[in-house]
Amino acid sequence: MKKRAMCVYDGPRRLWKDEMMLDNEFEVRMRLSDGKSYVTDLDVQTLKRSEALLNATEEEKGPWLHDDIDIQQLMSS
Repeated sequence: MKKRAMCVYDGPRRLWKDEMMLDNEFEVRMRLSDGKSYVTDLDVQTLKRSEALLNATEEEKGPWLHDDIDIQQLMSS
């Protein structure tokens, strides 16, 4: 199994945290131009997801909640 953990930040603000897994048996490898290196389809999908999050509008990103926020403050909003 291959696992990718992705955290997308916009400055100090964490937009997204996600984990993706793929069995090596289903992995698709694409050779790069140097002929030695390769990139997997999971790598490509990870980059596409992070680009989509970074290109989102402020409305799509939602309000910025600091990590140290109290659960009671969240519930009263």
